[in-house]
Amino acid sequence: MRNWTIGKKITLYYAAVLIAFTAVFCVAVYFSAVNQIKDTARTTLTSAVDDGFEHIVYDEGIIQIGDDFQTNYRGVAIIVYDETGVRIKGSEPAGFPIYTPLKSGEYHQIETGGENWMIYDTLKVYENGSGIWIRGIYTLDSGFASLGAITITVMLAIPGLMIIAVIAGGLIARKSMRPVAKITEAAAKINNGHDLSLRLPVGKSRDELYRLAETLNAMIDRLETAFKSEAEFTSDVSHELKTPVAVILAECEYALAAADTEEEYKEALSAIQNQCRRMNSLITQLLQVSRTINTGKVIEKHDFSLSDLCESVTGELKAVAEGRGVSLSADVQPDISFNGDETLIMRMLINLLSNGIKYSDPSKAESRVKLRLYSVGGSTAGSGPSSGDGAAVMEVRDNGIGISDADLPHVFNRFYKADKSRTRDSDSSSDSAVTDSFGLGLSMVKWIAEAHGGSVRAESRKGEGSVFTVELPIN
Repeated sequence: MRNWTIGKKITLYYAAVLIAFTAVFCVAVYFSAVNQIKDTARTTLTSAVDDGFEHIVYDEGIIQIGDDFQTNYRGVAIIVYDETGVRIKGSEPAGFPIYTPLKSGEYHQIETGGENWMIYDTLKVYENGSGIWIRGIYTLDSGFASLGAITITVMLAIPGLMIIAVIAGGLIARKSMRPVAKITEAAAKINNGHDLSLRLPVGKSRDELYRLAETLNAMIDRLETAFKSEAEFTSDVSHELKTPVAVILAECEYALAAADTEEEYKEALSAIQNQCRRMNSLITQLLQVSRTINTGKVIEKHDFSLSDLCESVTGELKAVAEGRGVSLSADVQPDISFNGDETLIMRMLINLLSNGIKYSDPSKAESRVKLRLYSVGGSTAGSGPSSGDGAAVMEVRDNGIGISDADLPHVFNRFYKADKSRTRDSDSSSDSAVTDSFGLGLSMVKWIAEAHGGSVRAESRKGEGSVFTVELPIN
């Protein structure tokens, strides 16, 4: 049975259950019928014996049997005996053992020569001290014969019932497994054709197979998204690495073939160095992005002061901001605690502040980047986690070059880069905190926020600046 299909197993189980149920039902009906036959016999015997005594008269010390006395009452043989057991009236049916002892008030069943009898005896003592026995004898053979005929009919019908059960089980199994066959066929097409755009049929009935198909379709959706994301990621990484590698190769070829002076060699090495720095920056960010593969294993949560972290990161980046002519400030609500991965939250803050510093507008008299931290809802004060539901809001506002309406919906996409004014590379003297633009920083911000159950949104107007707002739940 291990190699049987589910349809065959369902057919076998259905047939076995149906046959077992039928067998149990027949046995129950048989014994119920037997009891019913015996109950009918007892009731008839009692009625016959009582009727017999109604026709026996005791008058002036003499017991007389009336003329209306019936020796056969509704199939019951009625026999009258005196108190010593001598038969007075009536006769035993043929084949009945005449020496069966009398037992007053008892029903008892005897079998002789293949015939079944039920007997009921009653003794009535009159005022003169004399007693009269009346015995009722009822044959059970007629009832048992009918029951036997029914039993034989049922036994003969069982093979046909088995055939019907197998056929019906097969039809039911085939109909039940038809959606499974369709799901299997669709899954095979997806597997053989490697086309993740196909989906499994869900059917109309909202049963277990419907929910299974929906669950598998949701899984295929995630797989399709993951494969597309992986393909796009590979393509984007290849594209980003292609340019610096091409520049390095070109500079090496120039230095080997055409450079004659020390100055030309230095220029070639300087160009190679800049491209290597760019590749190193990209590799570093890719390593950070690779941590998003398994959120559950990446995040190491503990309680820490979000207020202190914001103050610390702002202080560390002030020198970088001043080097680029940007005024960096912070407005931090004190004593906001948070349970999360402090390293990742720090990375998110650095990315947001660095983004604001990098895209400052040199044409403006004063470039500003401001970090604001505050809480909404719930209680966030104290050194431990919040005692009520609420959120910590981090807002990074700048008056830089801004983002166009066309680019704004895509800024959190991996490797997405807006127009050239927002994708200019940092010079080689810049601090490592403000890296080249590969379109990975904001995608990392989005992942970190969502990995902590939060969200991030961006608002911007071209030429006026941008506002990035992160909300993290405090439970």
